[in-house]
Amino acid sequence: MKVLKNSRCQVVGRITRFDERDNVQARYELEPDSPEWKEYYGMHPEWENRDREIQKLPGIGMVGRPWDLPMLMQEVGLALHYGRDDQVNSGLIAPLKQEINPERAAQKIKGFARHLGADLVRIGPLNPAHVYTHIGKAKYYPDRKRGEPIELNHGHAISLAMGINPDLVKTGPVLAEIVEVLRVYGRLAQISVMVAGYIRMLGYPARAHNLFNYQVLCIPLAIDAGMGELSRMGIMITRELGPSLKLAIVTTDLPLAHDSPVDIGVEEFCRDCKICAETCPSGAVPHGGPVVDRGVKKWKINAQACFTVWNETGTDCGVCIASCPWTKHRTPFHKLATEIASRKMKAGWWMSRAQKIVYGTFKPRPSPPWFERPDLSLLKKYKRLFHAKIEEGKY
Repeated sequence: MKVLKNSRCQVVGRITRFDERDNVQARYELEPDSPEWKEYYGMHPEWENRDREIQKLPGIGMVGRPWDLPMLMQEVGLALHYGRDDQVNSGLIAPLKQEINPERAAQKIKGFARHLGADLVRIGPLNPAHVYTHIGKAKYYPDRKRGEPIELNHGHAISLAMGINPDLVKTGPVLAEIVEVLRVYGRLAQISVMVAGYIRMLGYPARAHNLFNYQVLCIPLAIDAGMGELSRMGIMITRELGPSLKLAIVTTDLPLAHDSPVDIGVEEFCRDCKICAETCPSGAVPHGGPVVDRGVKKWKINAQACFTVWNETGTDCGVCIASCPWTKHRTPFHKLATEIASRKMKAGWWMSRAQKIVYGTFKPRPSPPWFERPDLSLLKKYKRLFHAKIEEGKY
């Protein structure tokens, strides 16, 4: 597999493409003991028992008060709409191809995406190693076939990021957190579809990749485009938003000027910090060093353990993001702190200790008053996170 030389990924071997059917969320779509289940786990018996146990849990979006859950359903509906194939890739390409200088085209794409609501926009190459081999998620779209090979030959990838409100992400793992996350995913889905549609009207092929319809790995493409760096928790950290963001991608053949990868000191910071590993409810975030996975040296999380907590709490948890020292409102003080962190020199060691001294051990915040009080019987399982608040009746 071709590896692009400007990638910030630590490539130590041949990068192999990832099959979306192996994604833990795609596996969750399989009906237990169905022919598809038996065929898949016949090839991957190492995952079957744990995945079967996850199937018995309440499920994402299934834990919360009846006055609150409909908020989440509204957001899911929006994201599902903009994930349809006739939205992400309508195929309607203008017959007249506009000739635009790549630098000017990149400027226009970035300006339009920010106008629509994206907080960060970066452009890089579409490394074919970061394209899925086969469709894995097909549950919500009858016309999509699980296992269908993916061929995507575009040359460029536009990475779109939108920040998550730190106050809400820090309420996790309860419903308020995922209501904020789905708000952002829905907006990004809409933005990505509109950016892809704009490019097609310029006469070039383009495809949006958003929450329910990805054909690419978003984080490696965003890193290659210079948006940030990979962290210990398997999430990208950016200088502007830390890890508190979500991504969508638009791939295209419109000639575009590329942004360069960045070095903001994340690798050294995460090596010395480890707060996300200490706070993770599932133990999914590793305490040790990076390992080689699919030809890339990186920290590798335990996806099954992480997904178990998602399905127990009905949320995508968010504790690792919430506890990260980079996740703060963009105050002048925090901007100064991230500037210091990006200069390395044991910044992760110093800042993780400063985080604990100033803010103490991570404790989730109460949900805003427009949410109902979460079920305390659920929170008691995560007593390590909520500490004395439950006993004191303050949550």
